[in-house]
Amino acid sequence: MKLNTLFASFLFLFFCHSVRAQEPQTIDVFAGYSFTRINTSSISGLGAFSVQGGELSVSYKATRWFTAVADFGISAAGPHNSDIVGIQTHGMQTTYLFGPRISPVHWRRITPFAQALFGLAHATHGLYDTSGSQNSFAWTAGGGIDYRLNGNFSLRPFQVEFLQSKFSELGNGPQYQNDVRASTGLILHF
Repeated sequence: MKLNTLFASFLFLFFCHSVRAQEPQTIDVFAGYSFTRINTSSISGLGAFSVQGGELSVSYKATRWFTAVADFGISAAGPHNSDIVGIQTHGMQTTYLFGPRISPVHWRRITPFAQALFGLAHATHGLYDTSGSQNSFAWTAGGGIDYRLNGNFSLRPFQVEFLQSKFSELGNGPQYQNDVRASTGLILHF
């Protein structure tokens, strides 16, 4: 009787270990380069300009196709002329975004995904030519592709998103900025 119980326990533990080994890795860390084309409102006349920086995200894979994402980005622009004569803008923008990522299809090493993230954005005083730094609600919607290099690393050749924030521009009150953000980088799997 004890031998049967011991054998059944061994099979149960062996089976549980085998099932666990087939589950996907659950935590990923992405670090990479980010390019954002900021499109200011037509009311302010500041025009469009680019900022460059980095992006870091941590994601938790809850199921094979659903992932929770925390994304942090920082971008900066050096002094550049706006569309208004005599006004130069410069500064930094940071984003703190959270939300779901869906990856319903997996092909061997390639995993396309779509995501929608929501959170906060912070801009320094010179970016939109205001007297002080400011905070805004921000959201993104977009997607990309991950290419698995090996068991521990993947390459994200591209991720493209629509990024919307609502900062004050030239003291005209809150205006929508409809931006495009593109990223590329490496993913570390845990």
